[in-house]
Amino acid sequence: MVIMRYILRYLVLSAGVLISGTLPAYSQTCCSGGVPLSGNIGFEGARRGTLQMEVSYDLNYLATLKTGAEIYEDGTRQRTTQSLLLKAGYSINDWFAIDALFSYVFQERKITFDEEINQVRTSGLGDAVLMAKFILLSMAETGSEVQLGIGPKLPLGRSDLTNNQGITLNADLQPGSGSWDAISWGYFARQLGRRPTMVASLRVVGRLNGVNKDYLGSQTYKFGNSVQLYAGIGDQLVWGNQVFAPSLSIRYRYAGGDQISGQLLENTGGQWINILPALSWHVGPNSILHVIPEIPLYSQVGGTQLTPSFRLQIGFYHSFGRINKNKSKIYQL
Repeated sequence: MVIMRYILRYLVLSAGVLISGTLPAYSQTCCSGGVPLSGNIGFEGARRGTLQMEVSYDLNYLATLKTGAEIYEDGTRQRTTQSLLLKAGYSINDWFAIDALFSYVFQERKITFDEEINQVRTSGLGDAVLMAKFILLSMAETGSEVQLGIGPKLPLGRSDLTNNQGITLNADLQPGSGSWDAISWGYFARQLGRRPTMVASLRVVGRLNGVNKDYLGSQTYKFGNSVQLYAGIGDQLVWGNQVFAPSLSIRYRYAGGDQISGQLLENTGGQWINILPALSWHVGPNSILHVIPEIPLYSQVGGTQLTPSFRLQIGFYHSFGRINKNKSKIYQL
């Protein structure tokens, strides 16, 4: 059993390295307003037999038009993505767990031209993620936590919605991507000094996207691959008989250009750096309410694109079973 554990750990680590190493020079995202799947997958480690669940609402508002790193404020374009996310995780034993993330998406795009407004709204079931996680170190036992995960993104959402004229909408307005993707995930956390409630964390998420082979009926579409890096610190504070957990995180995201029928698509891809000042309220022994605003610090996009102006997530977490009492929850987008 010990030998099998080390073999599995090696395989997951190798897979993560391979996926991260295959990001092409122009890999990126469906657009800055896409559904936040890969950034939300993954729970902290829990004891054997623990079921963790979280329901959250995610709002991504885009009204900043940029060319490269320069802002072009014409006020004629707005984009809103609202996502309902359901995340669940079950710890099969102390070193292996399964996580899943499901989504429902509402999107709206508004363009103003010569006092005329063109508005498009879409909604529907989004894609999902399944992930196998291996807990290499436990916070409760060592004061550090190391997890590695890998799994598929499932194309559950539709990618063929049409407008009022029956014309198929572009890929960035579809609730699903139409492709099978691979997600790799790594998480490290460490208690700081003599204060066990204060935890610093580092998280890396890689996404290797597949191809939608039925885009607009006769073409193919590939969202660019992406990598995200989160670094954060959080603590638990007592106010009266209430426990609050403030945290501060920085998110770096790199994504390259999409491809349509094998050709690089202009006005896609880029780099983003955001700051996330979050607050969690422990409403019960196993329940947490969290609020996470996300504020842009820097972005450089490929070509000319709308980029996020503000983002907000509100969620409720609950676990069924034993939890590690000495850990600080650091919620990140």
